Amino acid sequence: MNGHDRNMQAHRSQSTSMVFLLGVVLLTIIHLANTTVPCTENNSKILQKGVKLARLMNRTTADIIKTYQAYQGDFAEQFCKMSMDNVPASTLSGQTSSERVLSIYIRLKEFLPHVKKVLEQQNDLQPPSSPLLPVLSQIKEQINHLVQRVNCIFQILQPNILVPEPPAWPTRIPPAQNIFQQKVYGCVVLSRLSEFLSTTLEELRSLKGSMGKKKRTVKEPLSNSWN
Repeated sequence: MNGHDRNMQAHRSQSTSMVFLLGVVLLTIIHLANTTVPCTENNSKILQKGVKLARLMNRTTADIIKTYQAYQGDFAEQFCKMSMDNVPASTLSGQTSSERVLSIYIRLKEFLPHVKKVLEQQNDLQPPSSPLLPVLSQIKEQINHLVQRVNCIFQILQPNILVPEPPAWPTRIPPAQNIFQQKVYGCVVLSRLSEFLSTTLEELRSLKGSMGKKKRTVKEPLSNSWN
């Protein structure tokens, strides 16, 4: 089997996997995302759905990176390892839970225009039938949903404070790029996003666990009073 045949076989395999993945993602996102009234549920459900959505996105981006690389040609695996200063970092900042949740919110808003740009570039580079395009579009929508969930979580932590919107600084979207630069840029954006979502998932899990402990601690004196 020559290199072309192997690439075609990999593309067909990735296509089948992505069609299945997209179906699962669409069904799951309908359940997790309530874009009309996102903060009306109780605190535990808001946190639980936030964790589930972050976990789903973390898995999805890992699969998207594999598909992305499969459609970028030779040496595509090396693209994600390259350095680009204009792509958002994958780290969080803040000492308190509220500050770290706010950092998640701001970072997601920073990633969104970059993911949109990658989708625009791949729309030009890929055929309309490419399975890469719908999953890129889906992860863009998921970022919007997770922004809303994180907004609700911040309201749990700071009920009397509206989540401050990040300042309207330049998005640092790169200027016109050649095809090679576009391929590298897309891979770096997705790789950084995947790393960030892993950090976000860990933070939300930790927050969910700590708030669960506080809730149980409050209830303990009531149960002990009957002894």
